[in-house]
Amino acid sequence: MPLPFFALFFAGEKLVAFAVACLAVTVFGAAAAFLTARNISLRLQRLERAVEQIGEGDLSARVTEPGIGTDEIAVLERAFNSTMDRVAERRARFVELDTLKSDFVSNVSHELRTPLTTIKALTRLLMRGEPTEEKRREYLETISVECDRQIDLVLNLLDLSRIEGGVFRLATEKVDVAEVVQSCVKAETRAAERRGHKLEIESVSEVPPICADPKALRRVLSNLIENAIKYTPDEGSIKVFARTEDDLVSISVRDNGRGIPTEDLPVLFNKFHRGRPAPHSAVPVPRPDDHNPFGRWRGKGHGYGP
Repeated sequence: MPLPFFALFFAGEKLVAFAVACLAVTVFGAAAAFLTARNISLRLQRLERAVEQIGEGDLSARVTEPGIGTDEIAVLERAFNSTMDRVAERRARFVELDTLKSDFVSNVSHELRTPLTTIKALTRLLMRGEPTEEKRREYLETISVECDRQIDLVLNLLDLSRIEGGVFRLATEKVDVAEVVQSCVKAETRAAERRGHKLEIESVSEVPPICADPKALRRVLSNLIENAIKYTPDEGSIKVFARTEDDLVSISVRDNGRGIPTEDLPVLFNKFHRGRPAPHSAVPVPRPDDHNPFGRWRGKGHGYGP
C-alpha cells in the first residue's frame, strides 16, 4: 500500500482514542457537575426551610449539619446559625425585660397607692372637723410630705426616661448637705414608723456645703433610705451619715438588714430588677382611726390599707 494510506490509518486510531477520551471526560464532568449542583440545591433547600420556619415564628430553626469548609454556602450556613443564636439570646433578654418591666409597673403602682391611701384617710379625718389643732397640723404636714413623695416618684420616672433618651442634665448649685439629709429623713419618718424602724441622723452638722443638683441628690438619698426601710426586717435600725473625707463629702445610709442576697448580685444593676423586700412581722396594729390613722396589721395575707 502507499505510505500515505498507513499514515492515515494510524492517524484515524488516534482520533478515535482522543474522541473516546473527550467523551469520558465530558461524562465524568457532567456527573460531577450534576452531583455538585444537587448538593448545592439540597443545602439551599435546607437554608430555605430554616428561613420559612423563622418566618412562621419558630426562632429555634437552624440549618442542620452546616458545612465546615470555606465555600460560600458553608460560610452562609454558619453565619445564619450564628445570627439566629444571637437573635434567640436577645429575644430571651427582651422577654426577661418585659417581665421585669411588668413587675416594675406593678411596684410603682403600689408606691403610688400607698401615699394616696394615707392622704385619703387624713383628708377624711380633716373633713370631719373633729381633730384638735395639733392633730390637724400634724395631718396637714403628713399630707404635704406624702405629696412630695408622689412628686419625687414621678420625677424619678421622668429621669429614667431622660436617661434612656440621653437628655438627662444636672443643674448644680451650692447645696446645704445637712438640710438635704434632714428633709429626706423627715419625709421617710412615717414609713419607718410603720415598720417599727429607728431612723436616725448622725454627724451632719459639721459638713460643708457642696456643689450638686439638690433635686437629684434628694431623690438619690430618698431612694437609699426607702430601700433601707423596705429591705430591713421590722424593728430595725437605720442611720444616715454625712462626713468629710479627703476634701470630699460622703453621704451614706447604714442599716442592720440582711444585705443583698448572693443570687441578686449578678443582676443588681439590671434594668427594672427589684429584690425581695424584707418580710413584715405579724404584730397586730390597730386599724386606722382618729387616734392612729396610719395603723394596720403587719402580717402576710392580712391588713388594712396598703
